[in-house]
Amino acid sequence: MYRANGTQINKTTAATLVTAVPVTDPLVKVSERIYEGVRAEGSKYPNIRRRLKFATGQVIRQSELNDCFPAPTIKSISPVTGPAAGNTLVTIKCTNATPGTTVTFGGTAATSITVIDEATITCRTPAKSAGASDFVVTNDSAAATATGGFTYA
Repeated sequence: MYRANGTQINKTTAATLVTAVPVTDPLVKVSERIYEGVRAEGSKYPNIRRRLKFATGQVIRQSELNDCFPAPTIKSISPVTGPAAGNTLVTIKCTNATPGTTVTFGGTAATSITVIDEATITCRTPAKSAGASDFVVTNDSAAATATGGFTYA
């Protein structure tokens, strides 16, 4: 081993020529094949084909895996008001809804949650006091909040 100027270096000297860099995006090894769902042009949510995303033994960055599970966003809710007694059927337009996505109103879980596809959820509101209430859509990656997005009358 040599420096750029031609001077020979040993292991001890070489250790002084490098700087440790904190690992914020570690390498991980895939232990089982992981497939992604690919939808044919114009098809609906249930008509998804599988395509190999990561092979067994492949080394990837943790961020590559995390990017496969994007956070939800909320686009709209309809209707935007309902009785304090709850049980209002609402339709939420969003992104990245997955099976198991949850919805809460003011911290209380909605009931009868149905993920129609990755862009539409239906559910029934829980009972709450009159007034504006935040609602939250949570998938397995993160949560999205619509502050004051639903009003109980």
